[in-house]
Amino acid sequence: MKANKPFRILALDGGGIRGLVSAILLECLEKKLQELEPKPEVRLGDYFDAIAGTSTGSIIACGVANRISASEIKDLYLNRGIEIFPKFWNVIRGMIGRITNGFSQPIYDGIGLETVLQDVFRNQFGEQLLFEDLPKPTIITSYDTYARQAVVFKNTEPLLGKIPVWEICRSSAAAPVAFPAYEMKNEHFLEYYKAKGYEIPQAGGIPLIDGGVVANAPALCAIAERLHWNLYPPTNPKKWITEGYEWVEIKDIVVASFGTGQPIARGIGIEQARGWGAAEWASPFKGIPIIDILFDGSTDATDYIAQQILWKENYFRFQPLLDKASSIPAFNANPGKLYALKNRVEVYCKEVDEQLNNLAKILTSETSNQAVVGEENVTPLSVYSC
Repeated sequence: MKANKPFRILALDGGGIRGLVSAILLECLEKKLQELEPKPEVRLGDYFDAIAGTSTGSIIACGVANRISASEIKDLYLNRGIEIFPKFWNVIRGMIGRITNGFSQPIYDGIGLETVLQDVFRNQFGEQLLFEDLPKPTIITSYDTYARQAVVFKNTEPLLGKIPVWEICRSSAAAPVAFPAYEMKNEHFLEYYKAKGYEIPQAGGIPLIDGGVVANAPALCAIAERLHWNLYPPTNPKKWITEGYEWVEIKDIVVASFGTGQPIARGIGIEQARGWGAAEWASPFKGIPIIDILFDGSTDATDYIAQQILWKENYFRFQPLLDKASSIPAFNANPGKLYALKNRVEVYCKEVDEQLNNLAKILTSETSNQAVVGEENVTPLSVYSC
């Protein structure tokens, strides 16, 4: 049986502290949904059928899936970002204290990140929230450096659902240079790995790093997962998985993809691109340009493919350009820069108000937003935003 309403996907990019950009945009969207359906309990996650996230986007994705309001997620970045990305001199002291096998160390030790994640993702009893407890299908990307392969966490997989949410987000947000890899020792993950025939290191844990290595913009992962369900439905027995998931065609998939801002003030010119070596490309003082370049390239590729395969009026991409004042490195939680970034994104929300309105209407619609197919061609209207 074919679905008679759109399948709605929320996709959230990586970008470190610039996850604040996505959080503010989501807050604008959530307010519009609350205006359309004025109920105090309205939450953004209620209007999506699947949610995907990478790196900082994994934190937002799991928060939205867990019905945390977009405003609370925004406040998390503004108020606790400094715990994840401490001030410069605290970083230097920490790096010196961790020097054991040579001078080189990740910029941050990851302790602040883990503390924040463990605080955020608890259930009503104060226990660590499990991935399967999220009330929406959720997809998170990471990368196994030992086997050199992508890792896609899905709470539709019974074994992966037994992993605490904070561990999955920590794995997805372990950006090289910035944070140490996360050593995943969870017994359910190792059992899942063994069942797949993957090799387990003798040390017993799997080293996982940032999901941006796989897909900094996870929209395509979510689209592919949903189309896969047409032939191979999820095995997770939860009610929200096994009921209501009929055959879905590509024209019935709606994707709302949120970026973390494009810093135009930090362009790399010919002289730098030709003359930089490892010290400059990986310099924390320059915002670790190599990571931004690699992740931006991955994001652009995803955006291009999504534009080609989706019905144009069903694809929404929000990615504000950041001016010099609001450009902030992905791994720097400078309060002044954060508020400049906040101000820029609030202006951008007004610039894309029509697109947000259109998206809100589709999310609250019970019928598929399909283009009219004529005898000769298809001419959908675009509400694409970049």
